[in-house]
Amino acid sequence: MKNRIKELRERRGMTQEQLGEMVGTSRQAINAIETEKFEPSIWLAYDISRVFGCAIEEVFLFGESTRKSRSESSRRENHGGQNNTD
Repeated sequence: MKNRIKELRERRGMTQEQLGEMVGTSRQAINAIETEKFEPSIWLAYDISRVFGCAIEEVFLFGESTRKSRSESSRRENHGGQNNTD
């Protein structure tokens, strides 16, 4: 999932470590989220958005990522790649 964390963080002169401390996670976790290697929990996403005074949808750009979401992958695995229309 694409995000604007780096842009928002740098605009405020904040390091990854400082943001991590503010939301209770590590610099490494913030880096992994920024680089789309890790998707945060809804609670962590909420806390990050609160730091920047934005709605979650302003920080995390759900419809713009080329990576497949974990939920989409899970649906394919559980339903054999077929759409479930029940």
